[in-house]
Amino acid sequence: MYLLVSSSKKPLYQQLYQQIRDKILSGELSEQAKLPSCRHLATELHVSRNTVDTAYQQLLSEGYIVGKSRSGYYVETIPNTKYSVSTEVAPDTTAELQLDRILYDFRYGNLSQQAFPFAQWQRLTNFCLKQYKEQFMNYGDLRGEPGLRRELTKYLHEYRDVQCTPDQILITSGTIQCLRLICQLIKNEIDTVAMEDPGFSDAHSAFTNRGFHVPLVPVNYHGLNVKALRNTTANAVYVTPSHQFPTGRTMSIARRLQLIDWAYERNALIIEDDYNCHLRYDVKPAPALQGLAPDKVIYIGSFSKILSPSLRIAYMVLPKNVALSLQQKNKNFSCSVPFIIQKPLELFLQENLFEGHLRKILRQFKKKRDILLRALQKHFGETITVSGENAGIHVLLDLNQPISSAILIDKALKAGIYLSSNNIWVESSPSKMGRVLLGYGGIKDEDIDPAIRLLRQIWLK
Repeated sequence: MYLLVSSSKKPLYQQLYQQIRDKILSGELSEQAKLPSCRHLATELHVSRNTVDTAYQQLLSEGYIVGKSRSGYYVETIPNTKYSVSTEVAPDTTAELQLDRILYDFRYGNLSQQAFPFAQWQRLTNFCLKQYKEQFMNYGDLRGEPGLRRELTKYLHEYRDVQCTPDQILITSGTIQCLRLICQLIKNEIDTVAMEDPGFSDAHSAFTNRGFHVPLVPVNYHGLNVKALRNTTANAVYVTPSHQFPTGRTMSIARRLQLIDWAYERNALIIEDDYNCHLRYDVKPAPALQGLAPDKVIYIGSFSKILSPSLRIAYMVLPKNVALSLQQKNKNFSCSVPFIIQKPLELFLQENLFEGHLRKILRQFKKKRDILLRALQKHFGETITVSGENAGIHVLLDLNQPISSAILIDKALKAGIYLSSNNIWVESSPSKMGRVLLGYGGIKDEDIDPAIRLLRQIWLK
């Protein structure tokens, strides 16, 4: 049964595509199951055949279904479909959502205006437009501007203990582009990429959509369970060791060494996503995993949480042999980040402005974190469990009651509180308790306490 809301801002075909996709990935639609004909489903849903056909064509292009001549559409065989992106279907509130009705915004990844160095960035951008006119009018290096890669080499060594040369760095327009490029680089040698359970849903989609088998490996207090990883056939693994998403845990040194041993024993690759690596409030950030095994780790970093997500600038550090392979195939790659973004960032690092900026935002985010934790304790007390509070710009909140997370998110939205959907992570066994993610990077300090008070009123009344 599919539910399409005509008043929603999301097109009808996209609603239908999403619902069919979720049923396939959750296993509700089994492999080789026949989908209804376009005519039949259009009649049942009271929509045009074109709406159904457009949804089917999108599913077909992404490999979720296969068309058989004179027979129809069937669910494609997809490895590991028994996971859940969140098996709950939240009520569609898109039609009701008006930005002027949002009182408090706790969406994941948002940043306040105070978190960006506007004056410094404007100065550097203007300088680049005046001094680098020739470079501005030409295509740059396919791997990214050489000056930026040199500065990143120094920056990564100093701040993250990453061991690399500029030739090993590739500039990209975001973490997901990094993952897509990695898929192209490894597809001929690797067929199974393990992931943390729970883990980042966009990463899961990046791998599964390109034909990789993606077993989910449980995470405990010390990080990824390497013993469980050994029981899979994986020859690569995607991990977030500095700040596990979404739990916020840090992988212990013992577990890191076990993971590296696994990589050498199996001749496997580790894909390290080092997002939020700098944002630790009570202890110094742990060094990157890459520094312990540079030849076995593909390292991914981004400036989205410490500068701005709208800059769309990330990078990856490749092992030397993989970097060499990339250079030999560089006709298949091109840097998608504009020169006018890369060059100011290069100067920002070169002029040692990053360190002062990092100290500033750490103070800002720590203050927000402290206000949030006090508010949660004050208004919820023992009715909740909070994790991930020592780093990053979000916490994971478990309401110790058997209630649907989707209902909690919907109730919050109707009261004017915007929370991220739980679809941003995948997990094999969704919690029976209400679980939501609170992102505090973009909310004003003075709004945190009243927002948490309101959440208590609508969730525990």
